[in-house]
Amino acid sequence: MAELFVVNGICGGTVFFLPDVPTVLGRSAECHVQIADPWISSMHAMFERRGDSLWVVDLDSRNGTFVDDARVRETSVAPGARLRFGKTTVELRDGVSEKSRDPKGVLLEQGTIVRYLADLQKEVSQGIERADTEPQRDTDPGLHRTTRRGAVARRQVAVLNDIGKALIDAPGLDDCLAKILHAVATAVRAECSSLLLMDEEGRMVVRASEPQGSPPRISETVVAAAAQSRAGLLTLDAQQDLRFAGSQSVIAQGIRSCLCVPIWADNRILGMLVLDRGFVDPFTADDLELVTVVGYQAALAIERARFLERATAVEEQRRKLLRHFSPDVANMILSQEQLDKDPLDATVREDVTVLFSDVQGFTGLTERLAPLELAQLLRDYFRAMTEALFEEKGTLDKFIGDGLMAVFGAPVGHPDDAVRAVRCAWKMQRRLAELNRSLPPDRRLSIRIGVNTGRVIAGNFGSPDRLEFTVLGDTVNVASRLESMAEPGTIWVGRGTYEKARRAFSFKELGAQAVRGKTASVDVFQVSGAIGEV
Repeated sequence: MAELFVVNGICGGTVFFLPDVPTVLGRSAECHVQIADPWISSMHAMFERRGDSLWVVDLDSRNGTFVDDARVRETSVAPGARLRFGKTTVELRDGVSEKSRDPKGVLLEQGTIVRYLADLQKEVSQGIERADTEPQRDTDPGLHRTTRRGAVARRQVAVLNDIGKALIDAPGLDDCLAKILHAVATAVRAECSSLLLMDEEGRMVVRASEPQGSPPRISETVVAAAAQSRAGLLTLDAQQDLRFAGSQSVIAQGIRSCLCVPIWADNRILGMLVLDRGFVDPFTADDLELVTVVGYQAALAIERARFLERATAVEEQRRKLLRHFSPDVANMILSQEQLDKDPLDATVREDVTVLFSDVQGFTGLTERLAPLELAQLLRDYFRAMTEALFEEKGTLDKFIGDGLMAVFGAPVGHPDDAVRAVRCAWKMQRRLAELNRSLPPDRRLSIRIGVNTGRVIAGNFGSPDRLEFTVLGDTVNVASRLESMAEPGTIWVGRGTYEKARRAFSFKELGAQAVRGKTASVDVFQVSGAIGEV
């Protein structure tokens, strides 16, 4: 049975098992391998056996299936191959054959009890009850209905109940892990215990341990055996177990009776629970059963905690995006469900309209007003300007002192972006007039606006640690120059904007004018008013 190790993304560090039957990978909950990557299609690809080979088949996915960076329709894959679905990279690994499993689940000669996850999952799904004694008939009042299996079940319920109550107050993933470990370690009276999760490189990393402050006793040999066998292991005496005879960590750390159980859910392993105590008082098969069930519950809790952390991060990202984009655009960027690529990747865009505005005589205001009064005036001014901008679905590129730069047509375009930009500029002038009516004469503002349309390079730019969305190019430079040339209270536009907006607005032609930084002159037009209702 092959395995898929997820290298990155929200499922990073997870191992999915691929049975020898067709297995579908995708975003949908109906898929055997479900990965919550918005760039993955609902049903993205399928793995199937053809003879002795494993094949991957793309299911007409939106963003394609890649094997070792080559896009494929279908191809055979071997262990070691790196596959990419959407933005998620996985590595194909060799698993353990079902035939190699011990059918009885007990390696008596090695003193090791094995609880296979597949067996437990099958019993739960089929409602099979395993008992060491025959159940008593309910109709016989003289017999007690309490069996050993019933006691074990009540013990499991009690521990799971303790975990559930503890998780209610857990603020994050690390607290969640610590509470899970404490509950199960207390229940089986472990001397030392650790909870490990897979990192994005496939290594088991300790995320919680008890007693706190002491180094955990972990044998990589035992952990690897549990992961490869996809089973919970109970060693009655790890130092005499032939499986681990060559493990220096078992001997050096004095590990005797040991429980090593995967943290598992369906067909994937997220991590491992490792507990040990002295040989005189070893763990029992009931302890193994309990920890195996807790391993499943722990996986669900971990995935829930990860989901909540991701939701918090998405909300924080949305809050940041709302500083620059209208709510509609921000939500589209976050969802990315209907896009073939990241809308913030740097690309060349045609017919993007750029707007610059600036306050005339702002330096004089800074000399007359106290700093706090000036700050409040700017807040009121920028609030009015950004409201007009977002009403027209524009993007706030940046504030530049007392001015601003806005973009229409990137990252999301509309057929009438130039009209939206001029309408935004017209609204900005009118909103400023309304604001000025509430201000004393010595605090009233006047702005000039420049608008230009053409080709730009749009996307995230900056250092890897700090990226900002912006647009670059000659179109941007001309818009900035038009703003600096415009008279206070006016809106100057270039020919590209004029041609696209002249059916919605009337203009006054100002003729060809020299623009600093350009050898050729630029045709300039001044907005006179709106044609019809704005």
